Amino acid sequence: MDHVVVDVEIQKTIAETPGGWNATDQLGVAVSCLWEYQTARLRVYGPDEVPALRERLLRADRITGYNIWKFDLPVIWGLSQAEWFAKTETFDPHADLRDRLRAKTDDLLRRIWKALRLNPDSFSPRHGGWGLDAVAAATLGSGKIGHGAEAPQWYQAGLIQKVANYCADDVCLERDLCDYLERYGRVVNGERILSVPPWDGTA
Repeated sequence: MDHVVVDVEIQKTIAETPGGWNATDQLGVAVSCLWEYQTARLRVYGPDEVPALRERLLRADRITGYNIWKFDLPVIWGLSQAEWFAKTETFDPHADLRDRLRAKTDDLLRRIWKALRLNPDSFSPRHGGWGLDAVAAATLGSGKIGHGAEAPQWYQAGLIQKVANYCADDVCLERDLCDYLERYGRVVNGERILSVPPWDGTA
């Protein structure tokens, strides 16, 4: 299986973007890192390489990440939340793309929310507290090296290497968390141990 792990850092801060988190079409890819299981190599994509990144993801059999269905993938394809989650009986130009990606997307956060018996498509206060840093630190003993809100600030300051290093570290955390789930079928958050069913082949 051609299994990859992907993570994206954005060009603009949420605070400076009208529409905030919903304006995923406006945030822009600063850096995206992709881990390939088949080659055991890390690929780094910049803003000019987004078309190649899209092509690579469409070739993959399985795409793992953390909150990628709601955030990273819409950012990569330059689609707003309204476009990404559009539900209409009329012609939807993005339906085929979403179907192709949904069939191969392994979103670790969505799997956790489902294991908690929460609706992964409707956020509530009960969904909070399961961010990558908290889960990775408790499960793997190693957390994030920064905060996602800092990445667009670094990008705007021209600190591209810092953004790439942060993104690469996140991808490695997500890869290791995926491996842990594959082996043990659980994650840890604080004092809680949560059993998470295997990936069912869809986001």
